[in-house]
Amino acid sequence: MPMKPQDSCSSSTMTLRCSANYVVIVKSASYGVAQIAGSCAYTPGDCVADAMNAITCTTDAVSCVVFATRKKLPQCSDKFNDYLHVEFDCVPLSMDDPAKEYNVCQNGTDITSDYGIIKSPGYPTQFQTTTAECFRSIQVPSNKTIRLWLTDLYIGSTLGNCVNDHVYVVDSIQTYRHCSRVRYSYPYLCSSTIIIQYFVKSQFSIYRGMRMYYDIIDRPANDNCPNSNGTITTVRPTPDTTTTINQITTTVTPTYVLLGIASPTLSFQLCKGQSSTIQCPVNYGVVTTTNIFGVTQSGLCEDHDAAKHCVVTTAPTFVCRQSCTYFYPGNRIIPSCGNKIATYQYVDYQCIPTKTELISPNTSCPLDGSKVPIQINRRGRFQSLNYPNLKRMNCTYRLKTDQGNIMNIYGLDVSLNGFINDCKQNKITFIEDGESEGSDFCEQRSYSLLYSSCSNELDFRYIVNNEAAFLSSGVELYIESQARPSDWTCGKPVVTSPQTTIRTTPFTTPTAGVLVNESVMYARDEVESNICFGRSSSYSCPLGYTFMIIGAFYGVKKQASNQCEFVQGDCTQEALATITQCRNDVPNCYLAYSTRRRLAYCSDNYADYLHITSQCIPSRSVGNISSVPTYDICDTNNPIDNMHGIISSPSFPNYRQTTNECKRRLNGVLDRILKIWINEMAISSGGQRHSDVIDEDSGEPDLVIYKNYDTKNLDKLEEMHPSIRDICVNDYLIINAPHVAYVYCGTRKLAILPICTTAIDIQYKTSAPPNLFYKGFKLYFEWIPKPIDLICPGISPVTTTITPSNETSTTCSGPLELSPIYSSHVCLGTSTTLTCPCGSDYVLAIIETNYAVTGTGLCEIPSLSHCRQEASLGLTCTHSCFVEYDIPKPLIQCGSQNADYINIDYECVPTRLPNHENPIDICGSTSTSTIALNKVMMVSPQYPTLGGARTCSKKIEAPSDKIWMIYIVDLFLEGQNDIGDCNAASLTINDGNDKVVLCGLQQPGLVMVSCGNVVELKFISTHQALGYRGFKVYSQTIDLPGNWACKPPNMTITTTTTRKTSPPTTTVLPPSLQIPAYGGTTTSNGTRQYCKFPFTYQGNSQSNCLTVDPPIPAPGPGVQEPWCSLTSNFDTDRQWGFCDLSVTDTSIYDICRGQLQTLRCPPGYVIDIITADYAAKPDGNIGTGACVYDTSDCFQSDSSTVQNVCAGKPSCTAIHFAKTLVACQNR
Repeated sequence: MPMKPQDSCSSSTMTLRCSANYVVIVKSASYGVAQIAGSCAYTPGDCVADAMNAITCTTDAVSCVVFATRKKLPQCSDKFNDYLHVEFDCVPLSMDDPAKEYNVCQNGTDITSDYGIIKSPGYPTQFQTTTAECFRSIQVPSNKTIRLWLTDLYIGSTLGNCVNDHVYVVDSIQTYRHCSRVRYSYPYLCSSTIIIQYFVKSQFSIYRGMRMYYDIIDRPANDNCPNSNGTITTVRPTPDTTTTINQITTTVTPTYVLLGIASPTLSFQLCKGQSSTIQCPVNYGVVTTTNIFGVTQSGLCEDHDAAKHCVVTTAPTFVCRQSCTYFYPGNRIIPSCGNKIATYQYVDYQCIPTKTELISPNTSCPLDGSKVPIQINRRGRFQSLNYPNLKRMNCTYRLKTDQGNIMNIYGLDVSLNGFINDCKQNKITFIEDGESEGSDFCEQRSYSLLYSSCSNELDFRYIVNNEAAFLSSGVELYIESQARPSDWTCGKPVVTSPQTTIRTTPFTTPTAGVLVNESVMYARDEVESNICFGRSSSYSCPLGYTFMIIGAFYGVKKQASNQCEFVQGDCTQEALATITQCRNDVPNCYLAYSTRRRLAYCSDNYADYLHITSQCIPSRSVGNISSVPTYDICDTNNPIDNMHGIISSPSFPNYRQTTNECKRRLNGVLDRILKIWINEMAISSGGQRHSDVIDEDSGEPDLVIYKNYDTKNLDKLEEMHPSIRDICVNDYLIINAPHVAYVYCGTRKLAILPICTTAIDIQYKTSAPPNLFYKGFKLYFEWIPKPIDLICPGISPVTTTITPSNETSTTCSGPLELSPIYSSHVCLGTSTTLTCPCGSDYVLAIIETNYAVTGTGLCEIPSLSHCRQEASLGLTCTHSCFVEYDIPKPLIQCGSQNADYINIDYECVPTRLPNHENPIDICGSTSTSTIALNKVMMVSPQYPTLGGARTCSKKIEAPSDKIWMIYIVDLFLEGQNDIGDCNAASLTINDGNDKVVLCGLQQPGLVMVSCGNVVELKFISTHQALGYRGFKVYSQTIDLPGNWACKPPNMTITTTTTRKTSPPTTTVLPPSLQIPAYGGTTTSNGTRQYCKFPFTYQGNSQSNCLTVDPPIPAPGPGVQEPWCSLTSNFDTDRQWGFCDLSVTDTSIYDICRGQLQTLRCPPGYVIDIITADYAAKPDGNIGTGACVYDTSDCFQSDSSTVQNVCAGKPSCTAIHFAKTLVACQNR
């Protein structure tokens, strides 16, 4: 029921989300003024104020979007809030058992079940009035207590009255009174009997009535309820009736009453088991300005100190008019304080006049739009025109009091928008001088302090555009003048030292603790945290859990005040694969961000912080306190029908070989989907794998086998295609789902994407002999409620007869050509299979994957206006890819909103040549080492197996007006060594300008667009290595772009281009592909000089700027900056300069119709499109000379298209297709 609290920076949104058949009920919401600049989460010492009026969750939707409005807080010296903190519950909407749903008007029958729903007659569509007061009693056993939620109420009356229409909840301490439209989480109820009273006289077509949910749970050990077994009687419906204990009355008239003004701020503090009654004088009302629960380090009830204690502010637990009683039973759990129990409750309040003289004019707004002056001498009451009825108007009042004073503005009744806190049509606004925007209010029906002015004057705007707003009366305010406090900051932001950092771990004890009152263990909520550069963080899970990193990214801050926490606009880059710590099945983790990282996708800026998403996952039972079902995968082959549990290899973490494959099936239920976490795995990789082949710190499996609809049985699929399993053959862990099988070997610790299925097989086998490093595996599974309505497939035996087919014999009706770039998007709750035509004649190459938020909550056609975040899906595709999106993914880079869809860009690459021409063996005997063809398929010797040691090469040459596009179809060689070199086996592709060295396991995709028409491919294998396939590379020629400026050394390119539009440079490379140099031996004659790559330094070839000490110290701030050589051999020429790693110089290209242009950046850089325009000649010429820029040409912008395709990538190919320009008379 209780959900993870949510925090959001001001002026941003958060989404509160529940599972299907549950509704969001907000328990508390608070604005916070951070004492640390840039912080968007509570830390002890922050000033906090109630924010329940910002909550707009009034429907039965599974999610609710809340906007964290930037508000000036009178409770915090008129400072603006930095964040919004929300705590909420997910509460059932209906019961599976109809007997658990009760009618509140079936009087005389006590309710004794341990949970259920109570409804009014005819709820929600057949609303009925009642002829008399309805009563139902809920009986609570003496060793139990009750939790109660008002999940929907829509009846008549107004707050503070509730005579004609109301819902009362009565216990031994307090009567809780509600009417009109509200949803509410009741506080702790102290009684063995709870009485629900319901009465409605008003009839209206849109009324729904009442719905409640309750459950009865074990009474906490620290319960301090008085009179829990006392007699409870019904309450007579009078406007201000309350049930109190030990109520104190006095006959002494307070001074503030004699003066007719508000009382000073009064306060009381309740320790566990204490109560206090507030009683204001006649014609006064209670304004609760602060309602705080505090946690002390000592655990004792100390005097409230917000600077020392961890505190949380909440809304008053009930509507308090003239009097009410507070009671603290001593069991309030504070999630933001490490889930500790609050030691005390602290309340600040005032008594304010409710019947003072009116100061508002009883006239319409001036026709000329001028401001209406209102003088506040000491106090006064403002009523909107025609109150308590709405009238369409737009008035601005000028409130003014004495010089040196400020004004406190209290809401007696702000009812403008039918209980909906979306202040668009009707609202009031307070605007200080010099402000363009003010503070808006439209719903505040309890007495409250709305606003305190900065000076003695301000504008008060009253706007009503919809005078038919239901149950809305207008505005009634009490305004009082007081002397300006000496510490009044007037809303100016507080500036703190830039060295101050926010705390990156929650308010928790440093050691793992046993779970409290949790007998069954489940996966805990994901937690977001940040680590500043140069800082570290220690994470700890409770005993019995393992700590797991779910996601990570580095961030470059956009705002200088944001020290190390993500805010909208920060540039980010995926970081999960860079984290190698915390890979074992343990509850603790220490992470440090000590080596500063330069981010290629963020203009090569250094990352300011590391953002971590983590989770605590069950690992083992803890004595008799907390338990989780545990299964041995080899103990039996019986299916597992539990909703969650741990599956491990025999004797884990002690490794044991298995005689045969072990297999267990997980059976689920129709309304759930499966999540699996691999707590730890350490088995053999068959001598084939290396940590650089597949990144074992990522979520990618070693192999993904996609099944078709005819053959979902993995064993039969392998029988049909024996080569499909050429890795992880004798040692493996397989997650075998209906459409796909994930195969793992080696070492892993990861969370697998949710799987939509009703059954799944877990298969495990180990043949390798034991050693010091092998452990086996342990995983945790949990069937979680479907967030939306999904139909999940199951695993069933295949009964059809399947005839094996020869994959290479598949024929196509059209020629085998490289496909265009396809785009597909997968909406939340759906799946898709990406396929290429002609079966095995093509492989599928993933270009880019992104999550996206539309902003409307709907799945729309992908658009540039949608907020996107890179998706690390771990897709390993061959001829097809099965992709499903089942669990909503909150995007930290999109305000923590859930992604509405996944967008995938991909292309299809041929696996063979037309007419089944044989591929060229790179080591085969030919009459020449140069292959002159337009299309080339080249393979390693004996592909798809790999023989002994070989070193051989071939060149592919195209006509002088062509260049090459080179694709990996398949590459599986031994991986890199510990220092990152491909020393055992490699494929090198060299066009004379760029050199790409490949090894390990590579996915299909484009690896190079050549600089010239000649490319050399070189293959090296130092020894025979079993289990590797070698490589297959596809190359095809394209027309040489007319303005091609790239001219590789030692290779001749002839071109008839009459104009080169790139700015003049000292080399043949475009400026954007070069890194400028300064200092060192560069000259100051005005000629721009650039680094020369590769260059020789100390006998070794270098392809990047060096970070070792330069030949001489750098001047001034350039000390320790990277440097490079200005020639190809530094050892002999000694020409060098410091690398200018800022944005590179601009390159300009003209791309003729039907041609393409490769845009490239140096290593570590990404593309930024400055402008892109189509151009047409005034005379309509499309022939000779048409591809030469002229200022008289007609231009039409197309920057958005090129930006979408190329921006943020290290290289990109722009293609000019035929296009008619509307802006140029359709030329």
